[in-house]
Amino acid sequence: MIRITVVEDNADLLDDVIFNLEREGFDVAGVGNGVELDASLASRGCDVLVLDLGLPGEDGLSIARRLRHSRPAMGILMLTARSGTEERISGLEGGADVYLGKPVDMRELAAAIKSLARRLGLERNPGWRLNTRQLRLHGPAGEIALSGLECAILGTLADAEDHKASRRSLIEALGADYLAYDERRLETLISRLRRKLADCLATGAEAGSGGDNPLRALRGQGYIFAAPLQRV
Repeated sequence: MIRITVVEDNADLLDDVIFNLEREGFDVAGVGNGVELDASLASRGCDVLVLDLGLPGEDGLSIARRLRHSRPAMGILMLTARSGTEERISGLEGGADVYLGKPVDMRELAAAIKSLARRLGLERNPGWRLNTRQLRLHGPAGEIALSGLECAILGTLADAEDHKASRRSLIEALGADYLAYDERRLETLISRLRRKLADCLATGAEAGSGGDNPLRALRGQGYIFAAPLQRV
């Protein structure tokens, strides 16, 4: 099921949007501002964000720019009363995939979300989803149980810009002192995790090879998860 998060400070409109999108079969959560959105994303994850431009505190354009970098796999649909050409251009250049003006027909909104989901491949392939509470990773062809340390590594990569993390940030995510830590222990953890990831790949990529395994080393930098990875 496609997960939608609606960010709208008008409580009545928020309830209306949630009600109509749930009728369309989406899994919908609603929040009123950027702070609440960040808390929701950390605990639940999101496939498509329906974002009001005029929000209290951090505005929708700033949120879109920030999330486009930190969560590149997430779709962003901007919903706003500012429907002029310059506003639409700013929204699209700022990170929105779709820009709809208010008032919006709920059928049009649902159709736009479904179209965006198809473009993002959400209906065909849900990608990689990390459940940090249950210590499980869902992949294209199955799911695996994770240790706490493996979950910490994947969580750090999921939250990092472009899913890239330095060795130091990964070691510190393990709760270790970077200067005193034997980096060979990290390499062993990564190698074991890559073998587990191979079980979740539709192509059955060999662990330790390049192939389709998304967990890869970046020479002199750290590691990257080279596929969409979201917390749920």
